[in-house]
Amino acid sequence: MRKLKIKHGVTYMVLIVLMRFACNVNADDSEFIREYFLHKAVRNVVGFSCGDVTQDFHFIKLLSKVGIFTIIKEYDGRINMRRFLNTETWTLGVIVDLRCHNESATSRYRMYDYSYRWLVLGSKLNSSTTLLNDSAYSMTTDLTLAITNGSGYDLYDVYNHCKYRGGTLNVTRLGSWRRETGLVITLTQPLVQRRANMHGITLKISGVIQYRPKNMRLEDYMHDINTRSLDSMHKFVYAMVSHTSDLFNFSVHASEIVYWDRHSVHGLIFEILQSNYIDFASNPRIMVSERLEYANLIGAAWPIRPCFMLLSTTSTKIKFAIFLKPFAFSTWYLGAVFMVLFMFVMRIIMKREEASKQEEYSSAMVLTIGIIAQQGATFFPNHIPGRIALLQILVFTWLMFNYYSGSIVSARLSEPLDKMEDDVTTLADSKIKIAAEAVPYLNYFLYKLNSESNYFRKKRWDSLPESKRYMPIEEGMKEVSEGTLAYHTDPNTAYPYVERMFDPNKICELTEIHLFKQSVMGMYASRNGQFTELAKIGLSKMFNTGLRDRQIKYWSSRKPQCQLDTLSTRSISVYETAPALILLAFGILVGCGICVVENIIYYRSMRKNMILSDLMSSDEENQQHEQTQLA
Repeated sequence: MRKLKIKHGVTYMVLIVLMRFACNVNADDSEFIREYFLHKAVRNVVGFSCGDVTQDFHFIKLLSKVGIFTIIKEYDGRINMRRFLNTETWTLGVIVDLRCHNESATSRYRMYDYSYRWLVLGSKLNSSTTLLNDSAYSMTTDLTLAITNGSGYDLYDVYNHCKYRGGTLNVTRLGSWRRETGLVITLTQPLVQRRANMHGITLKISGVIQYRPKNMRLEDYMHDINTRSLDSMHKFVYAMVSHTSDLFNFSVHASEIVYWDRHSVHGLIFEILQSNYIDFASNPRIMVSERLEYANLIGAAWPIRPCFMLLSTTSTKIKFAIFLKPFAFSTWYLGAVFMVLFMFVMRIIMKREEASKQEEYSSAMVLTIGIIAQQGATFFPNHIPGRIALLQILVFTWLMFNYYSGSIVSARLSEPLDKMEDDVTTLADSKIKIAAEAVPYLNYFLYKLNSESNYFRKKRWDSLPESKRYMPIEEGMKEVSEGTLAYHTDPNTAYPYVERMFDPNKICELTEIHLFKQSVMGMYASRNGQFTELAKIGLSKMFNTGLRDRQIKYWSSRKPQCQLDTLSTRSISVYETAPALILLAFGILVGCGICVVENIIYYRSMRKNMILSDLMSSDEENQQHEQTQLA
C-alpha cells in the first residue's frame, strides 16, 4: 500500500467528507454545506452522490457561485478511494452522507490527519456514531458530525485518541446551523488544546538496547546518568517522548529488541514500526525517503557523527623544507648577498693586516663562514677599523643565528601532528587493521550512503571475515590506544574510554575519520500511526523551549581535550633530521672528493718533482764526471 505523501509548507490541505449524499438533497442541505465550506475556507470539493443527477447539478451550481470547484461522482465500491481523494497541493473537500452509506473505506487509508476536514451528515446521533469507523481516528482528527434537527443541524466534534490503545470515542457539542441564524460555532478552543488530555493511554516505545546491565530495569537504565555514554541516543529519544507524555498525559511503556540482523540495511525496527506493533522507535535513524514506506518521520532530533578512531602514526616523509622554513626566500637571498659582501670586507681587512697574498681569498671565505656559523674567528685584526668591522659582522650574524634557531624551536613546538586525512578513501588505501562496534545503523552507512563509503566497503570491509568485523567497545578502544586498529564507533560511546585508557600524548594523536560529516538523525513513529502529529507537536515544543538542546548536552559525552604536559618531550624522528644528515653526508663526500683530488695532485706534483730532481742530479753527476775526465 502506497503511503499518502503530504508536502509541508504548502497551502493548508483540507478534506471535508460527507459519507453519503441523501437521495434527495434539499435546499437546506445545500445551503448548510456551502456555508460550512466557506467557514472552512475550502475551494475544491469532491462528492459522492446517491444518484440524483438533477440535485447533483443544482448542488454543483450553488457551490460554483461562491468560487468552490466541485466534482460529484456516484458512489461505487470499486472506486480506488485513496487515489480518488489523494491531494498534495490543493485544498480539497469530499462530500458523502451517512444516511446512505458509512465511511469505513477512508478509515483504511488513515485519512484523518491535519490535511483533512470531515463533515458527516446523519439523521440521529446514536445511530450515526455507531456507523463511524473510529479505528483510524486520532487527536488531530477534525470530524464534524451534523445531525438533522428540523430545518437545521446540530454539530458535534468527534474524535478518538487511539482505539487500539484503549481510547474511546469522544462526542462534544460543537455548534449548530439554522437558516435564520446561519452557522454558529460554540466550541472555539483550539483543536489540539481541547484534546490534550489523553487520560493515561499507554504508548509503546522500543529499540535495540546493547549495554543494559542484566540487574537493572529498562526504565531505570533509560534514566541512569552513570551510563550516559552507553545507548545515549535511545535515552535521548526516551527523554523526549517522556517530556511529550507530560504535555499530553499519556504513559510510556519501554521495551527492547534483543536481536537484530547485522546484514539488514534498515533493521528490524522498521518492520515493527510498519506493523504498528509499537508507536515510537527509540533508535534515531538517518532521514531518507525510502524509509517512509516503513514508518512516519517525526522530525530531526539527534546529531550524530560516527567515525573510525585511530592513533596518528609518525610520518615517513623527509621534511626538506624544515631548515629553510624559518626565513622567507627573500631573507635567504639577502643573507647570501651580505655573506658575499662580508667576504670582500674580510679580504680588505686581511690585506690591510699584511696577510699573505695566497691566503687572502680562501682565508676570507673560511673566516666569513665560521663567523656566520658562530664557530669563531681564526683571525684577529690589529688595527681598530678591522676590529670594528669584525665586531659588526659578529653581532649581525649572532642576531640572525638566534632568530633562525628560535624560529626552528618555535616551529617544532607549534607544528601540528601529522594526522591522517579525514577521508574514508584514505583509510581504505592504508594498511591499518579495521573493526567496528556492532550498531544497527552501520550497514546503511556502508551500503547506501555515498560513493566513498561504497569504495571503502568493497576494498576493506567485504573482504573481512565476519568474526573480525565486529569487536566490543572496550577491546576495540584498547587496540586503538596501542596504535594497531582503526575502530568505528559513536564518539559519545568512545570518549569515556578514551579518558580512562589514553595518556595525554595519545589523546592528542587521536584521529577521527568519518564515513560522513555530522548530520542529524530523525525520530520515527509507526507507519500511518495516530501519534505522529502528537509527537511532532511535542518535538516542536522541545525545540522552542530549549529542552532538546539540554537533553542533547545531558546525554552527550565530553570530548577529551588535548593537553600536553609542558615537561613532556616529543622525540625527533630520523625523517625530521634527515635534511641535516643529508647535508652533513654531502659535505663529507665533497670534502673527501676534494681531499682525494688534492692528494692526487700532490702526489703527481711530488712525483714530477722527484723525476726532475733525479734528472738534475744525473746531469750534475755527468757534468762532474766529464770535468774529472778533462782534468
